[in-house]
Amino acid sequence: QGFILLDDVACVGTELSLLDCPHSNWGQHDCSHAEDVGVRSAHVFSPSGPPMRLVDGESTKEGRVEVLLNGQWGSVCDDDWTDRDAAVVCRQLGFSGTAKARAMAYFGEGHGPIHLDNVECSGMEHTLEQCARPDTRIHSCWHSEDAGVIC
Repeated sequence: QGFILLDDVACVGTELSLLDCPHSNWGQHDCSHAEDVGVRSAHVFSPSGPPMRLVDGESTKEGRVEVLLNGQWGSVCDDDWTDRDAAVVCRQLGFSGTAKARAMAYFGEGHGPIHLDNVECSGMEHTLEQCARPDTRIHSCWHSEDAGVIC
């Protein structure tokens, strides 16, 4: 109900604010409320290493793991994905406590590139990047194998 303020919003995903995205003039639109959009928030934080987020979970403490590389959000393949890997992701995102790994696109399939594969963490690393093997970016994965965590 009410006014429709924005239309034709064209974000690339690296903007800090929705208002940084190209869009039509305020209040100018050719749509109805049947086209209203919503957003499920994602927890994004990374003091070191590339930005990381959890998406499509029931809360900010769970979801599909996505990493921002080269301006694109991409998923992580679940090959060798364990609770140790999940612990590093949760710690990197600022969560404490137990961490559970989820595989086989438990939180749905991603749509961008698959950035990481065969991640091997001991569980003591501070960032997922520290767990990357030399062949980490070479993958034979489908989005049906996207990795997730529950922190």
